[in-house]
Amino acid sequence: MSIRKDKNKWLFVIELGKDENGKRRQIMRRGFKTKKEAEEAYNIAKYEIQQEGKCLEPSKLLYRDYLNEWLSNKRYNLSQQTFELYSSNIKNHIEPMLGDVQLSKLSALHIQRFITELKNKGLSNSTVERIYSIVNASLNNAVKKELLNKNVATLVDKPKVMQRELQVWDIQMVQLFLKTAREHEPRLYIAFHLALLTGMRQGEILGLRWQDVEFERGNIVVRQTLSHDGKTLKSGGKSRNSVRSIAIDDATLDALRKHRRIILQEKVQLGGKYVDNDLVICTTKGTPITPRNLSRTWYRLLDKSGLPEIRFHDLRHSHASLLMKLGKHPKIVQERLGHASIKLTLDTYSHIMPNMQEEAAKDLGRMIL
Repeated sequence: MSIRKDKNKWLFVIELGKDENGKRRQIMRRGFKTKKEAEEAYNIAKYEIQQEGKCLEPSKLLYRDYLNEWLSNKRYNLSQQTFELYSSNIKNHIEPMLGDVQLSKLSALHIQRFITELKNKGLSNSTVERIYSIVNASLNNAVKKELLNKNVATLVDKPKVMQRELQVWDIQMVQLFLKTAREHEPRLYIAFHLALLTGMRQGEILGLRWQDVEFERGNIVVRQTLSHDGKTLKSGGKSRNSVRSIAIDDATLDALRKHRRIILQEKVQLGGKYVDNDLVICTTKGTPITPRNLSRTWYRLLDKSGLPEIRFHDLRHSHASLLMKLGKHPKIVQERLGHASIKLTLDTYSHIMPNMQEEAAKDLGRMIL
């Protein structure tokens, strides 16, 4: 980096090597009031040279331009769902408020006003936190690429999200709901059975194929998911850890065998008109059941059961909570849920720990004393 003082101002020089005639090539910019301004302009110029093979004036690199370039480079490291969420938040919230600010001119005051405006729009704390995280991650990358000296987003108070208290069912509630589902929705019963007995996510259940059910080994392998809009079957899982093997009990294997007989009968009846996606949970024509339609059935059964209202996703939490209360090691719970780390599992279900500690203390006391 060649940055030096030029009388009362600062300048920078970028060496570009020699041209075809052996003549030295360089770019020089003068007139910066402070060394910091010169460093930021230097980093922006260097970035533009790397990206486009030419140097643009720092004023031409707006945050929106950098942000879209950052997202484009990051695309293949994100799931399709996450990428679409990032794109939506950038388009609807970040660009309108911060897009026209020069990357080098972004300040902590810009970020703080941005967060305040998001809250004034009535967005939930969790949504504000997600949007802030995008800005923070992009500016961290700008620092890493030497476009900025520091990430100004770290200088403001990060939006706080109140931890939502998990709503879970106990064993009697689970039994009552499964009984209700078996009686009133026998064809879709297996979806709720799998949610409670395996802890699979909704998209994983709706994307499950028969080829992924290992009847002989007593396993389900998560290799495919259905998108939130119900239009796309995607290979893989929500994350790398989501592609996993889940052991299942004999009763679940029997329920799957019974359900497969229903599916095979429908396939024979429809003949060539059947759309064979090999799905475990599907319409009578073989096509995917959308999350929206499954939710309609879910809330109808919830009403019939008379149980406390929870989300479909809370069936996954109920599965994990019951395992923890049975004294199963958190590592096993982590593997079944497909969490990236055991820390995430412990943080999510820490509310169960006090009861487990009490039971552990009593057990130890009985054993020793």
